Amino acid sequence: MFVVGWYFSAPAIEGTGKCGILYLANPLDACSDLSNKVEKGSNITSPFALVIRGGCSFDDKVRRVQKAGFEAAIVYDNDDGFLVAMAGNAAGIKIHAVFVSKASGEILKKYTGSPDIELWLSPTFENSAWSIMAISFISLLAMSAVLATCFFVRRYHVRRERSRSSRVREFHGMSRRLVKAMPSLIFTAVLDDNSTSRTCAVCLEDYTIGEKLRILPCHHSKLLTIPRM
Repeated sequence: MFVVGWYFSAPAIEGTGKCGILYLANPLDACSDLSNKVEKGSNITSPFALVIRGGCSFDDKVRRVQKAGFEAAIVYDNDDGFLVAMAGNAAGIKIHAVFVSKASGEILKKYTGSPDIELWLSPTFENSAWSIMAISFISLLAMSAVLATCFFVRRYHVRRERSRSSRVREFHGMSRRLVKAMPSLIFTAVLDDNSTSRTCAVCLEDYTIGEKLRILPCHHSKLLTIPRM
């Protein structure tokens, strides 16, 4: 059985809620000390006390229920109408407290003292809503962090590839110093070991007798024509 009501300024219900056995307070209004007390060390599982509104303040009722050894006070309205928030001094109150309608209280009275029937106190919707909002906000931040990380990693790789491409495009050939360091010869009409072709392997133009040639570093006996200095 589930009950939804207005909670007193006492410890809030956390997690999925709290389950217990409901007992009828004696006296019912709990404006004096309860005669039915929960003995310490008893095997009663989470005893709750059902109390009717009126006769004294909410906090006095809850303190007497707490003094009697109960773990929660269920206060139900003594009149039909809209529920109000329980107000009072919550100092020293360590048990849970909830305020429900008169109709709910009358129904709960039928099940008091039954060990095979448990009452479940659930957290307020406000607390649940704040928890959901907090979880959603944290999830949103986590997703944003993951997306931002992926974006910057991708951007880093793109810039790195562009940098490599730029370095490749900026290559303009061998320097003049390296060209001069290559071995050279003068082309003649006679084909010898150092000249196996009459045509340049690069520009495919025929050599001219007396032209200065450079030997390529691939050692394929190909000759490279360069302008005369």
